[in-house]
Amino acid sequence: MVQVLAKEYEGRVNVKIYRAGTDFDYIPKYGAVSKSMLIINERKAVTKLTKPAVRQAFEEALKK
Repeated sequence: MVQVLAKEYEGRVNVKIYRAGTDFDYIPKYGAVSKSMLIINERKAVTKLTKPAVRQAFEEALKK
């Protein structure tokens, strides 16, 4: 679901998905987390990965 939204906003926002327990390169910058998270434009971390929450975060990133 998040990947579909990322493709919808492709070219307008930079999106990186970190999966807890699989990806570890985010730890130096964002710290250890127990849930997967979405990073938008290397500024905003979204841990509530529901479609409305992710869409709202993308829209906020486009306004800045």
